[in-house]
Amino acid sequence: MAYRQLKEELVLDYIKNLELMQKRFSSFDHISINEVGDGNLNYVYIVTNKLNPEETVILKQAVPYLRVVGESWPLDIERMEFEVMALRQEYEFCPRMVPEIYFADSEMSLVIMQNLNKHTIMRGEMNKGKKFPKMPDHISTFLARMLFKSSDWGMAGKTDKWPYHDSAEKKKMVKKFINKDLCNLTEKFIFSYPLCDSDTNSYTTGLTKEDLAEIQEDNELKVKAALLKYKFMNNAEVLLHGDLHTGSIMVNEEETYVIDPEFAFYGPAGFDVGLLLGNMFLAYIAHSYRQVELGNDPYEYRKWVLEAIEEIWDGFSLKYDKLWQEKESEDNYPMWDYPGGKEAFRMLRDAEILRIFREAVGIAGSVMIRRTLGLAKVSDIAEIEDTEIRSSLDRLALKTGKQFILKADSLNSIQEVLSIAKEISPLI
Repeated sequence: MAYRQLKEELVLDYIKNLELMQKRFSSFDHISINEVGDGNLNYVYIVTNKLNPEETVILKQAVPYLRVVGESWPLDIERMEFEVMALRQEYEFCPRMVPEIYFADSEMSLVIMQNLNKHTIMRGEMNKGKKFPKMPDHISTFLARMLFKSSDWGMAGKTDKWPYHDSAEKKKMVKKFINKDLCNLTEKFIFSYPLCDSDTNSYTTGLTKEDLAEIQEDNELKVKAALLKYKFMNNAEVLLHGDLHTGSIMVNEEETYVIDPEFAFYGPAGFDVGLLLGNMFLAYIAHSYRQVELGNDPYEYRKWVLEAIEEIWDGFSLKYDKLWQEKESEDNYPMWDYPGGKEAFRMLRDAEILRIFREAVGIAGSVMIRRTLGLAKVSDIAEIEDTEIRSSLDRLALKTGKQFILKADSLNSIQEVLSIAKEISPLI
């Protein structure tokens, strides 16, 4: 079938002609179809049998342009293939943490998948002041399993020419996930445009020329940001979600799901961790006001956000390290088979995890600047109506992000990162 964009009135005709959907829906006579895509790229439809709400799916379709901008910014619709590939790989590594795929149509650039209707988007719930105590453990597991199992450390396997490791499969995966269009968006909208005077930038009117100059005319900051961009463009280390933030996580009290991996590609190991932590720090800043708006003392909720950040990093690093030890134990790799070898192996693991940590801190800072000066905002701050308050929070985000980038290479612990955030936006 040749590509055509499905409007709401065409979705029903499409799904009712699919054999798999005929098995999933007992009837198509009372179907509701609602377009709920609030993202920047795709159209997302919830399809439900009103007489039996358990019969429900999500249909997601790519369009040949950047939705948030319009047809003036064309995009290749093959990007949906990357999302489908990524979901299937994530499902293999982290079952029950990503939605199940029921059907995919590459010509129509769409996927039909599990409707997580018992879960909600984490960002929106956090904006309301809800806590999710199990989320940090869940998401750190997702990050550790995805990043280690898709890396050369995790994918290397013994061959007939023991003791050499075979990295051919990893290289095949890198080639498979060359997601050029969406990587290009990241390169521009995270690492380039916010750091210069670009027509694509958008920011609160309360921000001054001096505020912008603090970012866009700081030589050291721009050099470090350029080096982060270079790593993003060249370091094909692990399979990344590519757009992991509180808006791409769905939660309830017991479960956590990761959705929307259309930006998936092989890139630097600290990228996904940094994206998520940067968004969590934006929530920390936003709730200095949001909690007041909700009638609460900000201290408790903001303290929970910082604790969640710490738990995410600590959980990730411990689980990543454990997976690596298990892998080496299974392989009995001879690299460490000598007196003192176990200590040397520990030193390698420590050095690699520290490298990922520092990279993640720099990425977190880049995200905070991007979400403040760039095109795509976060509702945590952007939906606060009072311009004066919003601009004051934006300044805190810019200052925090800047310090993360400048200091990333000298930091050794998540506690040091939290201290920077608390120094700029005190936990009071």
